[in-house]
Amino acid sequence: APSTETKGRSSPRPPAVAAAAVLAETRSEVMSAAVASSSSSEAGGFGRGWQQPRGAAARIKVYNSLTRSKVPLVPMDPAGRKLTMYVCGPTVYDAAHLGHARTYIQFDVIRRVLRDVAGYEVIYVMNVTDVDDKIILRSRERGVTPEALARQWEAAFLADMATLNVERPTLMPRVTEYMSEIVAYVAKIVENGFGYEDGAGSVYFDTTAFAYAGFEYAKLVPENVGSAELMAEGEGKLANIEASLKRDPKDFALWKASKPGEPTWPSPWGPGRPGWHIECSAMIDATVGAGGAIDFHGGGVDLRFPHHDNELAQSEAFCQCGQTVNYFAHTGHLNIRGLKMSKSLKNFVTIAQALRGVRDDETGAVDAVRPSTMRLMFCQVKYNAPCDYSDAMLNQARILEKKFHEFFLNVAAALRPLDADPLAPQHAARPETDLLAALAAAQTAFTDRLFDDFDTPAALLALQSLVDAVNAYLRDREDARARPVSFALAAAARFVADALRTFGLADLVPPDLAAALAYPPGSYAAAAADAAPSAALAPILDALAAFRDDVRRADDLKAVLAKCDALRDDVLPDLGVRLEDKGSGSVWKLDDPDALRAEKARKLADAAAKADKKLADARRRAEDDARKRAASLVKPEDLFRSNPDYSNFDDLGIPSHDATGAPLSKNALKNLKKQWEKQKKLYDKATAETPAEPPAA
Repeated sequence: APSTETKGRSSPRPPAVAAAAVLAETRSEVMSAAVASSSSSEAGGFGRGWQQPRGAAARIKVYNSLTRSKVPLVPMDPAGRKLTMYVCGPTVYDAAHLGHARTYIQFDVIRRVLRDVAGYEVIYVMNVTDVDDKIILRSRERGVTPEALARQWEAAFLADMATLNVERPTLMPRVTEYMSEIVAYVAKIVENGFGYEDGAGSVYFDTTAFAYAGFEYAKLVPENVGSAELMAEGEGKLANIEASLKRDPKDFALWKASKPGEPTWPSPWGPGRPGWHIECSAMIDATVGAGGAIDFHGGGVDLRFPHHDNELAQSEAFCQCGQTVNYFAHTGHLNIRGLKMSKSLKNFVTIAQALRGVRDDETGAVDAVRPSTMRLMFCQVKYNAPCDYSDAMLNQARILEKKFHEFFLNVAAALRPLDADPLAPQHAARPETDLLAALAAAQTAFTDRLFDDFDTPAALLALQSLVDAVNAYLRDREDARARPVSFALAAAARFVADALRTFGLADLVPPDLAAALAYPPGSYAAAAADAAPSAALAPILDALAAFRDDVRRADDLKAVLAKCDALRDDVLPDLGVRLEDKGSGSVWKLDDPDALRAEKARKLADAAAKADKKLADARRRAEDDARKRAASLVKPEDLFRSNPDYSNFDDLGIPSHDATGAPLSKNALKNLKKQWEKQKKLYDKATAETPAEPPAA
């Protein structure tokens, strides 16, 4: 191999690098041509190099960031059963924030859809970056080792994910545990002619050699090539860009020579540590890539360039192939009340803070968010659309969560007496066939929407339509004094429960109902006994409900009814019991005591707010009435005399001349006369209604 002189040292180079060195003067032209060709519009073939995998036609369509269009999802697995999926994980130097929550919740839902709805066996890998410039800098601030800091925040991240019901990945490789694989990966890229040593212990990716060899750099966001700010961010805060020995500003670090005080690992180029982008390429290859492509790669939209574009370049340089990721998906930006989340804007919210409650600087309110509410809120937004975390969004999620919660409580209350009665009718008439038709329509719409690029907002609408149909069915049966058919009712409820489980929201289903839906009707009591204490409480609660009905029907004092209401509103909620008036009787439902207390507190707060508004409105009306009363007591002859616009007045007090002494026009005199007459009527009415003052003694 010919020897080529490089900055700082002389070393043998493969032909591709030798050619790049000979043609160094054409670097910018080569890169410009490559970027121009990859920047073509979608109509002209954006992502023209992308090839759809061979395989059976798939029902699922995904928005592929590589083509910027929806394309069929076709697995590489010849049997069409397995999918490999890699999602960029956290850099563990601080607490996970709401941006992390959004990304990992939505990819968790995508994974569940692919597995539980589409039926694929999903191998899901998510890395942990546990050595990085941010980790090194933060560990220095805290006076701890980078490893100790990384382990602390990794544990906190996993705890947050568990709280949010995000399933653990199949594999979770840490960078520090794959160092030998990373070094070997870098060495292969250098061997293939797409990496070079800088003579100071660092290795860089050669973007010019990559383009000259016919590869396409920056497939995802070619328009960002040349952004010094983004490239510097990708190199890390500890990188000295100006002092580096890169051949081209677009080149990026594969291996960084360690500075004093930084963690180091041995390599053929001297002690150092990986560049940011190389870790994912190497760990994908070591876990699910195996020297070739993977099906599905995900991450936040801010990772597209340079991170994911550099990942693609590294992987293609490693295997010398044109496609190493078949489908790229990115979650959209997350804003906090309309603004990008930033510590400088004081709207940086960690997951723990959101769950615990974030104090509002204006109102002083602390509004905690339930994990299920957060999941539901993010599911109400398309995964790749921008999302604004705001009070309005949270309220929408809470309303929907309550709707599902009340739905399951109503179903449980309806099924309880039916399943306890072996003679309960099961004849399906028109109301039941209509309900089953609504179920079939919801099942089809739910699946179709999820298979259309994981459209969770539309899928939730399909579920809501079924919930509305079931609620209408129960109201119709109650109005007709007819008993529901438990089979049809349970079938609809079971689908809603299974669908919410796909979204990671199984906890919205009461345990006793979830167990009962898994049994044939008629064994509700047995299922409930296995799942929750409601079976043991049922006789007591039934007796209590019956007692309350008797007391309410009794011809007794109002105080008795007030005590019954106090029992319903004040006593039972603290015991986790919701008692509702239904027609001529009462229905009890088991619920979370904290949720019932919070609901009661909100009702009291709403009532207090309404009372305050009513008082303020009454005060405002009284003030308006007082002003009108005072105005009506002005004598008509005095109405205009204090007005500086007029100078002369007639015997009635009506102006005849303006302030300059000029006579007023006929129209002006006519208008003033009307005002005087109106005031006289008001004055006469007011004085007639006012009692005469008693004569002085």
